Amino acid sequence: MTAPRTRIVFVHHGTGMGGAPQLLLRLLQRLDPARFEPVVWCIRKSSASALFEQHGFRVVYEEHVIPFLHISDGFYGLRHPHRVVKMLWGQLASFRTARRMFAALQPDVIHLNSVVLPGVLCAAARVGCPVFVNVLECLHPGYTGLRRAVQRWLTKRWGDYFVFMLPSEARRWGMANAPNAVAVFDFIDLSPYQRPARATPLRSNYAVPAATPIIGYFGRFTAAKGVHVLVQALGLLARRGVAFHAFLVGPVPPAPTTRTWFRRTSYITRLRAIIARENLQQQVTFTGEFTNVDDAVRECDVLVAPFTEPHFSRLCAEAAAAGRVAVAFAIDGPGEEIIDHETGLLVTPFDPADLADKLALLLGDAPLRARLGAAAQAHAAQVFDAERNMEQVLRLYDRLPLLVLSP
Repeated sequence: MTAPRTRIVFVHHGTGMGGAPQLLLRLLQRLDPARFEPVVWCIRKSSASALFEQHGFRVVYEEHVIPFLHISDGFYGLRHPHRVVKMLWGQLASFRTARRMFAALQPDVIHLNSVVLPGVLCAAARVGCPVFVNVLECLHPGYTGLRRAVQRWLTKRWGDYFVFMLPSEARRWGMANAPNAVAVFDFIDLSPYQRPARATPLRSNYAVPAATPIIGYFGRFTAAKGVHVLVQALGLLARRGVAFHAFLVGPVPPAPTTRTWFRRTSYITRLRAIIARENLQQQVTFTGEFTNVDDAVRECDVLVAPFTEPHFSRLCAEAAAAGRVAVAFAIDGPGEEIIDHETGLLVTPFDPADLADKLALLLGDAPLRARLGAAAQAHAAQVFDAERNMEQVLRLYDRLPLLVLSP
């Protein structure tokens, strides 16, 4: 008689094609279909949910869920009190929605792909099955650290197993050596970045001369990503007469003006203003979102991950996989992925002058780029490989039959 499969309901929080949906997709593809039945609950229809459907996974939708953004890349403070109140109140609706969804789906295991859904996590804890939480993001300290402390305490209380993307964050949670937690870097499929390029989407589509070095940034446009510091550094490079073309690859939001208690310029408007002030319109290009980035990453001579808040940088890992040099600020996240002057260069945090110096050094020294890129590729095989890192997560899943079948 065939044993019943373990139904795992994965809850995905986001909408864009960033690292979170790609990580979840890799895990879904790695699960043994004879043993596990995955169901993905997406709280929004998006390119991320379409990705799961395209790969043949069952996706369900229920949109009456509001994330609670108190992470390094999303934080509402004193300037947005109405949003904080809305997010807090929304957790009650999220809890009710999740109770209804879990009752309908009858999961044996629940796996949240983020810490930003406390209402859903609270409902999951009441189902009576094991609950996994991916801690992809670092929690934001806020102004007092109170919200972070409460969110961390509740998450540890309601969750059973934890997957941290950064060793530093596992230490901050006091779970560096916990038996119910693993700390692994994101799941990166190295093979697309190591095969011969199929196309040159940057040079060909934007007519960049072969002799002009390319600087690349891939990601979203928020203050925590630090793109404003990168653009300031590019302005310093241009004033020195350094040749380059910089591509800012990612979903470009509209540029409205946000109203809170006072009028405040949106981030994308701020970026465009810096570009105009530095006369970089011919040297900096917003490309929009790419579904497949491997060819574009390989085209770049240098990649920059200018995060201003601790966060795992998928870009640093992808650059390493492609044998390209990454430059980042020396903070938790990128500072853990890059070995300074061995696999890439680390920069004084948030200093555009030092960032410009490091970029000028790399752009003017092709042998240095080649040496660092080769070392980065070898490093990637050791710390970013999807199979190696997923194996550590699956060791937690190995305990599930006993837990699911226990009274």
